[in-house]
Order: sequence, then structure tokens, then C-alpha cells
Amino acid sequence: LPVDEVKLDQRFVMPIVDDDRAASIVRAVIDLAHDLGVTCVAEGVETVEIADRLRTYGCDLAQGYLFSRPVGAPELLDTLASFNPLPVTR
Repeated sequence: LPVDEVKLDQRFVMPIVDDDRAASIVRAVIDLAHDLGVTCVAEGVETVEIADRLRTYGCDLAQGYLFSRPVGAPELLDTLASFNPLPVTR
């Protein structure tokens, strides 16, 4: 397939904590993505509980309000420019 990533829509992701059917679909899509050798991204991650559940399912990446509200390019660049990583010691 000419794809390298599968994105799980928030309508499937958000109810996984309370809806066993949604959780089964999400697990199946993550497993299928891995079987095909592609990355799985979940959108709509708004709680730690959802993020933890996705982590146990083996989801590769997540995005949502838990991590950040949408920001414009200038704000993103300012945030990245202010990032001060720890020095690397060898």
C-alpha cells in the first residue's frame, strides 16, 4: 500500500474507555496497521485514561487536547525556539 500511516478518527478513540465495541475496533485497527507495517495515529486524545488505554493497545502516536490545543505556526515556532533541552553528557 502507498501509505505509511493510519489515523484513527476521534469518533472511534474517544469512547474506548466506556464502550467495549469502540475499544475492539481501535485495537483491531492498531493491530492491522502494525501487521501492514504502518504507524497508527489516534486523534481526539483528551484524557490520561484514553492515552493510557491506547498505550496498552500499542498505538504508536496520539494527538489531542491532552497534549495541546491547536496552535498557529508562529506560536508553535515560538514554543520550539524556547525549548531548552538538557545538555548531553558522555
